[in-house]
Amino acid sequence: MMSELKTMKWLVENSRYLSVISVLGMLVGAAAALFLGVVKTFYVLHTAFTNFKEAEPTLYVLFEALDCFLVATALVVIAVSLYELFIGGLKVPDWMLVKDLTELKAKFTFVIIPVMAVKFVQRILKYENSVDTLYYGAGIAVVALALTAFNFVSIKEKEAKEAEKEHEDGSETRAADLKN
Repeated sequence: MMSELKTMKWLVENSRYLSVISVLGMLVGAAAALFLGVVKTFYVLHTAFTNFKEAEPTLYVLFEALDCFLVATALVVIAVSLYELFIGGLKVPDWMLVKDLTELKAKFTFVIIPVMAVKFVQRILKYENSVDTLYYGAGIAVVALALTAFNFVSIKEKEAKEAEKEHEDGSETRAADLKN
């Protein structure tokens, strides 16, 4: 029985290494997005130097390239963050690291909003129908506001939990502590 418990404990403790599969998948996705962004950028350069009259579609494709680069960057940051959360030991800038899944979701959210903005600009450049474009923009604004509110609430909850942990050491709450 004791041997089975040790095996189970070992299995559960080392299951964190399964996150490497997610990290590798995101890095492959980031490489693919970067490749697409570079291809689209070369297409824009080729069109700009050979066909001056097709300037309008090239601007749209340039925003598609920007979208690819934003997604690639987001995937790299999330891959690094996941690796650091579950495995650790990376030497990367502090802004790339997260301490918990709430911070990871916040980082992801702050990348999603610019991607949605790029999609909206692409929609404007296509310009098919003004009412549809208005609804599309309103939908993006509602989602962006909801994501921002979610992050705000998550950060406030985290701050409250950290403040609670500081006071759990048995010390008394002073009036000066309540003013902050």
